[in-house]
Amino acid sequence: METIWSKKIDAILSIGRPLKDIGVRNWALNKECALAALDQLSVVGIAVLGGDVYLVHDQTVQSNYDNWYCQRENGESYTAFVARSIMYSRAYISNYNISSAPVLFAIVPDAYSAETPDQV
Repeated sequence: METIWSKKIDAILSIGRPLKDIGVRNWALNKECALAALDQLSVVGIAVLGGDVYLVHDQTVQSNYDNWYCQRENGESYTAFVARSIMYSRAYISNYNISSAPVLFAIVPDAYSAETPDQV
């Protein structure tokens, strides 16, 4: 299996639906799985840079162009950024207004910093 982010991150996110068919190298997770993935990313110390929202129509995944992002602030420690980005992502996903179509969330982790967080 091809590594997308890192072995550690892929193990967390790959429980979702692959988005390869629509040209995206990531997975989309339902609300419950996305929130659980955020918990796991927090435990291993990986920040979330943002994410995208997808809808499922007739078994086809389509972007609805909703998204969120979180940037590291000047002088912010990586540990503080991890906590803040997870909290922000959790709030976005938890408060997202679910429509009649199934909603999926693709999380974008800080894969570079996951490998060397103290050097960034």
